[in-house]
Amino acid sequence: MQESSFVRALRAPQVRAAVVSVVAGIGILVFKFTAYVLTGSVGILSDAAESVVNVIAANVALISLVVAVSPPDATHPYGHGKAEYISGFTEGGLVILAGFYVLYAAVRRFVDPVPLQNLDAGLVVLAVATAANYLTARFLLRVSFEADSMALEADAKHLLADVLTSVAVFVGLGLVRLTGVLWLDPVVGILVGLHILSLGAGVYRRALGGLMDTSLPPAEEAAIKGILDAHKDEIVEYHALRARKAGARRFIDLHLVLHRTMTVGQSHAFTDHLEDHIKAELPGTDITIHVEPCGPSCPRCAAIEAAAR
Repeated sequence: MQESSFVRALRAPQVRAAVVSVVAGIGILVFKFTAYVLTGSVGILSDAAESVVNVIAANVALISLVVAVSPPDATHPYGHGKAEYISGFTEGGLVILAGFYVLYAAVRRFVDPVPLQNLDAGLVVLAVATAANYLTARFLLRVSFEADSMALEADAKHLLADVLTSVAVFVGLGLVRLTGVLWLDPVVGILVGLHILSLGAGVYRRALGGLMDTSLPPAEEAAIKGILDAHKDEIVEYHALRARKAGARRFIDLHLVLHRTMTVGQSHAFTDHLEDHIKAELPGTDITIHVEPCGPSCPRCAAIEAAAR
């Protein structure tokens, strides 16, 4: 029996990590809403609202990763890596919507304060959810770096920010419990809402950059140029260097000016060696090299040709 594309995709570590993110996100959401029902805290409600976004984003990330790890085919010869940016783009928009909702709920509660209840029990439940969130985020972050997955990294950083949000809510409710000052709860909610908006804008901006074929980070471009410069004895010059990234894959194309005295076989062997060097430094790279011969002003080739005559 032929296995499904989802079963095949589960072999990829980033897809398995995304499944863990979905399951953990649902459990954490249940804990946070339980804490909200116990206390009636708008701070916890704002934290739970962000967890709703977490669950939706985790599902979007899972779907996009299943698509992204699919191999190139006739209609997608460059692969499906950009599906990860669609996930990040969607997640950024959802986070921004959650931020506006949190601000709305917090301002309403600030204008019309409501006494909080069962703070001790609510804080315990919130603490358990926060610890689970932190462990999940650390796991996703580790896998995202190992698999070079933008979608999983965005999900992990979102969860880490959610942990900070939960800590802020926990501190705010602790102050309410100690002081009895009710307006501290909505103030924390407002601060959390602003933080969520900032987070969403960052995720949205990075995903948009990926969809628009933004160039590689400066450190990676410097690594490519360093490798080319290390072969300056064989390379007369290089130009038209362009590089971009789609998911975990990088695409590089450039023009190489080689000594005209090199044979076709020598040029081919050299470009193969150069590609292997770049791929060793930047795994998952697809390289296209256009080779050009040097001009008549090249002193090395002129000397070789003169000696041959």
